[in-house]
Amino acid sequence: MIGLYTTDFLQKEDKEKLVLLFGTIFETSHDGIYVFGGDGSPLLYNEAFLRISKIPRQYIGKANIFDSIKRGPVPNTCASVAIATKRVYTTIINYYDGKKGLVTSTPLLDENEKVVFAISNIRDMNEVIQSERKIDEAQTNSSFKEALTWLKQESSKGQQLVYRSMNMHQVISLASRFAKNDSPILLLGESGVGKDVLANHIHERSNRKGKFVKINCGAIPDHLLESELFGYEKGAFTGADKSKEGLFESANEGTVFLDEIGDLPYPLQVKLLNVLQDSEIRRLGGTETRSVSIRIIAATNSDLDVLVQQKKFRLDLYYRLNVLSITIPPLRERKEDIPALLFYYLRQLEMKYKEEKRIDNDVFEACIHYNWPGNIRELKNIIERLYHLSEGRNIALEQLPPFIYDPSRKCGNKDNSHQHFEIQPLKQAVSEFEKEYIKKCLSSTSTLQECANLLKVNISTLVRKKKTLGIK
Repeated sequence: MIGLYTTDFLQKEDKEKLVLLFGTIFETSHDGIYVFGGDGSPLLYNEAFLRISKIPRQYIGKANIFDSIKRGPVPNTCASVAIATKRVYTTIINYYDGKKGLVTSTPLLDENEKVVFAISNIRDMNEVIQSERKIDEAQTNSSFKEALTWLKQESSKGQQLVYRSMNMHQVISLASRFAKNDSPILLLGESGVGKDVLANHIHERSNRKGKFVKINCGAIPDHLLESELFGYEKGAFTGADKSKEGLFESANEGTVFLDEIGDLPYPLQVKLLNVLQDSEIRRLGGTETRSVSIRIIAATNSDLDVLVQQKKFRLDLYYRLNVLSITIPPLRERKEDIPALLFYYLRQLEMKYKEEKRIDNDVFEACIHYNWPGNIRELKNIIERLYHLSEGRNIALEQLPPFIYDPSRKCGNKDNSHQHFEIQPLKQAVSEFEKEYIKKCLSSTSTLQECANLLKVNISTLVRKKKTLGIK
């Protein structure tokens, strides 16, 4: 049965159509679904939510979530954060009977950027762990062993795409469409988000039969980069006792991935432009041109517009590379992917070192709330560190580095996972909460006025608060 609440904005016949259309979807979903209005009023829930949360039906939908938070019985919920920030928010919530739910709330905005609905998806973390154990037990099955062997072989070729967030799904869908043509692609995003993995994904799904060649433009010294890219003829320089083909030639009929393209020396940029325009290269010290059929994928975490203004990057090359562009979001904006990535890298370590480990639920929660400035690269390094440092079978909360989780801030026993704070005078606690809350609001808005509007205070009050609380 679907719970239906404040739906006065719909006509009666529309309500009936809504229930008929989405009833089956809600009924059959194994994940819990809870829908709120933009004001925080509960609208819809499904049976899976009741099963996971163990909240009695008679208590659901009795009050607006913001009113409940204000009165105290309900902590700051995932949906309330999504509505307040107008951004997707993910967390782990402790429900009754020891249940833990991985909750992701997504706000839906109208054309005026006003939140109309917030949809919360709840996955039972206990079931995820149980499924993982069942998979482990199934390793004796021959078909599973074959699949495991295939995964091991695939993993040796390079990192796999691991995601479950909607924004990464859109990125992969766009990349798969771009893969079918030969136009240059520019991949944008912070360091560690997986630009090289996406580039390889595009190559694997293209019609090119050549190999995938990765070149880090910032890792090769400037005086060697030209000969590495274009090759050289015998006698071109001291020590060149024989001719050698460059990476562009070796990648013929394939794909060349130019990582950190912003670090490409300025004199070489015009030569790369000629490769893109004419599909020809000339070896260092040579006189003849050679035709090459390559697809160029470039990537950078630099702002190429700024480099162009600083005369460090050619505008014509920027235009030629930026035919098709994809921006990969940082990990902090797709936190639904964190549990999947943790499982994936843990599995790789287990297959390599032949020792099984378990990640405690509290570790998942701490990792979801961490912002991961180093993105996937940082997450991979952290899980490898935890795997080797954990003495027993379990990877526990206390083994996390202090910048992710500091045990000294935890109060009470292990089950009291929402009390990660020290007891202090109320005035001081309120002041610190106010400071952190304003800082988060500032980081999620682009101007002081926008932040003041969200907080429902005058901009002069916001400026005074910033100064008083020491917010830079």
